[in-house]
Amino acid sequence: MSYKLAATDDLGFCHILLSALGGDGANMAAKLLFKIGCTEFGLDGGYDARYGSEKKGTPTDVSVRFCAIGTAIRQSGPTNTPHFLVVFHADLIVPLELGRGLYPGAVCIVNTVESPRRIRDRLRLHSGKLVCVDATRIAFETRSRLNMPLLAVLSHELRFPDELVKQKISRQWPAAVERNLASFDRALQGVQTETYAFDGAYSLARPSATRGPIGWRNMLNGGTVDALYHTTAGRDNRVAARGRVPEFEPESCTSCGICLTVCSDPGGLLWKEGRMVGIDDRFCKGCMRCVEVCPETKKGKALTVPNGNGHATAEITPAAKGR
Repeated sequence: MSYKLAATDDLGFCHILLSALGGDGANMAAKLLFKIGCTEFGLDGGYDARYGSEKKGTPTDVSVRFCAIGTAIRQSGPTNTPHFLVVFHADLIVPLELGRGLYPGAVCIVNTVESPRRIRDRLRLHSGKLVCVDATRIAFETRSRLNMPLLAVLSHELRFPDELVKQKISRQWPAAVERNLASFDRALQGVQTETYAFDGAYSLARPSATRGPIGWRNMLNGGTVDALYHTTAGRDNRVAARGRVPEFEPESCTSCGICLTVCSDPGGLLWKEGRMVGIDDRFCKGCMRCVEVCPETKKGKALTVPNGNGHATAEITPAAKGR
């Protein structure tokens, strides 16, 4: 099938970056996208998924590079210069500096209820196209996953035929065909778009600092993984919880330890001398699993969900369950 890449760099590559949280399905969506590009349009390229601690709620990113068959591929790993950026949660834009490294004229697809103008200010977008879609609501109402509406918009912006992508989705996940296709169609009908020429509002931001390409000239002793650079010691994980961690009521806690059995990162639960004493928000990812299993005592639940007004509720909302 004839296809021309929507954008390329000087080496002939189209760079795509999906920024999400663990459990959002970014990896699954990107794998299907890469498969379609290679098998249906005869493209070549590279694929990279970066998981962090591989725990639900951890910031993750997936990179896809497309190029024409015969293009020399001399680099693997994540991209920090995307032509297409997909943001699964708008509040990741600032702490992860997702606006850095974008090409002039980049297409940015953002899951948000805010206007493209507001999102442009967050990204500090030099120029390009902003596509805003309320993917969270669409996924909830169609009972699909967050990745489906965003995959729909991304593949459409890449100029992949919508019907072809829907056929592939149906074959990939046959048990959820109706839900996924309903989510796909609603996403394409529910976008807000604005295109910005360079108007001097924001300058191009260089990519975030990295070690750069690794090759035989600068190979580390023993391999390519720098344990000091990649360690999680001292890392602050508040961006994953996005300001939302369980409320803890010590007087209601029996220190039964059930919360430890479901916690995605037990460092978030503080214990001292065999007693639960609090939540460490540097590690807590805000998944609220501990709230779901926390038993009701005569004094109530020890772990509850904050409702955003300085109070807490013991109920898990659909939005919290889907995080």
